[in-house]
Amino acid sequence: MKNLLSLLLLVSLWAATAVAQPVPDRDFVRVGEVQFRRPCTASFVLTNKESKPYRIERIEPSCGCVQSRVSSYRIPAGGSATIYLTYDARLLGVFYKEVAVYFEGRPEPLWLTMEGRVVKEPMQVDCDLPVDMGNVRLSTDNVEFDYVGVGERPVAQIEVVNMERSNYKPQLMQLPPYLKADFVPEILRGGQRGVILLTLDSSQFSDHGLFQTSVYLSRYPNDLAGKDNEIRVSAVLCPSVRGLTAEQLAQAPVMRLSQESVTLVNIGKKKLKGEIEITNDGQSPLHFSRFQVFNPGVEAVLDDSELLPGKSMKLKFTVKPALVKTSKADPRILLITDDPRRPVKIINISLK
Repeated sequence: MKNLLSLLLLVSLWAATAVAQPVPDRDFVRVGEVQFRRPCTASFVLTNKESKPYRIERIEPSCGCVQSRVSSYRIPAGGSATIYLTYDARLLGVFYKEVAVYFEGRPEPLWLTMEGRVVKEPMQVDCDLPVDMGNVRLSTDNVEFDYVGVGERPVAQIEVVNMERSNYKPQLMQLPPYLKADFVPEILRGGQRGVILLTLDSSQFSDHGLFQTSVYLSRYPNDLAGKDNEIRVSAVLCPSVRGLTAEQLAQAPVMRLSQESVTLVNIGKKKLKGEIEITNDGQSPLHFSRFQVFNPGVEAVLDDSELLPGKSMKLKFTVKPALVKTSKADPRILLITDDPRRPVKIINISLK
């Protein structure tokens, strides 16, 4: 019995160790059409989420037609490294190339894959959409429904272009109940442009405030959800404000901000700090019912949830530029108060 317990303990320790390794932002890249004899490159970002550093021992491509390059063989704790795979494109037709990434002290490799098609003349698509997802391009991957009233059904539009010759049927994966997607047209021919219409049903929410989720664009059959096909969606549901008499408005709280938006200069520091002074110019206490941030790279604090008439307090915030970049959400702060004139305020933070 004692030997069995020891064996089980060793197996569990081995399994826990086997799981821990740098995590790729994606393990599969579809590069689309590639011109004959013009090498193409795919990149993979490996992030070390452990408390100890890792070292890449070697990278073994499946054939000599693939060359690899890495930004750093050592990946510190909390750091990242980028692996670049370049295919020489010397053969016409579909290619599917794998590389094995071995880490020091670990027998099992991490597999990375790139796929595409080498053609004599790639299809030319006149496209100015900024978000590149391989075989499709989008106008945005960050949808924001701001200032949504109770019962409203706003619609956001995402432009989409099929960058390949074959027909493409866009689909969104992991849609929450409060979002509905329509595709116009339902099938895009090669090079054709269409739109994705996202409808928000505010009746699905039981409270006001900030709601965030991610949906994922299916780019080909059996596609998986990942960072490279993520579309971030946020919604700010405003509280309903009942009609007030002139006398009630005169006695209500009034929020005033020293700055409506903030610009911080990124001088290479890990953290940037700022503050905004909030003053109550009204005749009754100002109460903060919601205080939220859109981006995980922003941290903010308020001294209190109540501000007396004629008084001021500081809204202090810290921005981590490196962490801000990891999220598609904009760095913003949401304030919801009982100021009837503007119960919702979104403070935008920009970095330059």
